[in-house]
Amino acid sequence: AQLARLTTLATEAAAVPGDFAEIGCYRGYTTVFLNKHLDGIAPKKRYWALDTFGGFVAGDVTHEQQVRGKASREERRALGKFTINSRYWFECTLRSNGITRVTPYATAVQDFAFPAAARFCFVLLDVDLYLPTKAALEKLWPRLHPGGIIVVDDCHAGHVYDGARQAVDEFCAQQQLRYELAETKLAVLRKGPGA
Repeated sequence: AQLARLTTLATEAAAVPGDFAEIGCYRGYTTVFLNKHLDGIAPKKRYWALDTFGGFVAGDVTHEQQVRGKASREERRALGKFTINSRYWFECTLRSNGITRVTPYATAVQDFAFPAAARFCFVLLDVDLYLPTKAALEKLWPRLHPGGIIVVDDCHAGHVYDGARQAVDEFCAQQQLRYELAETKLAVLRKGPGA
């Protein structure tokens, strides 16, 4: 259901000028899925893919544990996930599926300087934790074309990765925005046509 909703949202956003971006792409499974969809609806759209390709940033994990209280054994285990990965594996996944439009960047979103001219119509933000979600929203919302969409994954409350939800709630309160919670955990932020 979540993948179906993503394709619906991607189709809606593809009508708007700008590129696609996925922030937090792990090994590229969703990247392939969305790009196969784009092959049919918007084959000329550029697709940015940012990931550390090595797990969560240490400072972000420390924030979750010390500031947000995610310190149980289960939470510490969850915060140590996604470390067994590499940009090479990600690129192999793309190649083996015939995906050529994606430009991967091995970096944390908070460390990435988007070019001044970069504009987006659709962003899938899947970095789970509070600090990178906050940084990504602050960097990408001004670059989102009116009519564009940002989807933030892992926005269900009471979960080890509920830092994403806190960041969305705070950002939307500051920007006086409303978001839709789709499929129990996808926060959908739409930029109004007059924004």
